[in-house]
Amino acid sequence: MVVGFIDRFEPTLSGWLIDQVRPAHPVSFTVTIDRSQVFDVFADRPRPDVAAAGYGRPNCGFDLALPLHLADGAPHAIEFALTDGESFTLPGGHSPVVFGRVAAVITPLTFTDAAAVEALLRQTHIESGVDPAAVTVIYVASWLAMGSEAVGGLLFGAWVRGALVGYALLERGRGLVGPIGAVSLSVLQTYRRKGIGERLMRALLAAVARRGDIRAVWLSVQPQNLPARQLYEKLGFVARTEPPLGLQVPPNYLSMVWLPDGFGD
Repeated sequence: MVVGFIDRFEPTLSGWLIDQVRPAHPVSFTVTIDRSQVFDVFADRPRPDVAAAGYGRPNCGFDLALPLHLADGAPHAIEFALTDGESFTLPGGHSPVVFGRVAAVITPLTFTDAAAVEALLRQTHIESGVDPAAVTVIYVASWLAMGSEAVGGLLFGAWVRGALVGYALLERGRGLVGPIGAVSLSVLQTYRRKGIGERLMRALLAAVARRGDIRAVWLSVQPQNLPARQLYEKLGFVARTEPPLGLQVPPNYLSMVWLPDGFGD
């Protein structure tokens, strides 16, 4: 069984991969794009960050330079397989993938965007393995209310070619934890690794800093999701072992906090 992570799809397809049965041996595998273009890859590049995080050997990384003609802004099917033909998937990986530049517009979301929000939430449910039927009109209205100024929340969306492809939501705490906000960030798989998540987070944190009534912003992340952790650290988030009471943290997730005074554009 192999474990690893796809860090990014461009400018090179990069990540790390380890065979749990033979962890000391680099893994060979193939990447197939659009069922016609096949590339051989060897996961033996230095990844001291993976070893330092306790997830594997120091030489388990890979980098694959893809042909320039794929950077056309269109979706492409991508598949991974071991040399014996067994297919596999990795966290951070998805299909289809859009290579090339994507022009995203970041705006606050309001109740007038309910139809686009419903479509986005249904897709994020599908990608998370959750029944999209849960996304009802009432569900969407409640979700939008969490990010409304009326209850102290904030909500920004990313639009690509008129479609909503991601959001950053800050939900305000209640009662004694009122000055604390919890962040949810999501970008559809096809549009990840395009800088959209960072732009959403910067818009959200800048709005928090302007308001001045929230003293701490918290979020949780899978420890092995190194690209997300690196993004949050870049924005000024730091790890904390004891999140505030009332903050819902999934099991085995890492909690991180950001303080408005430390924010810089």
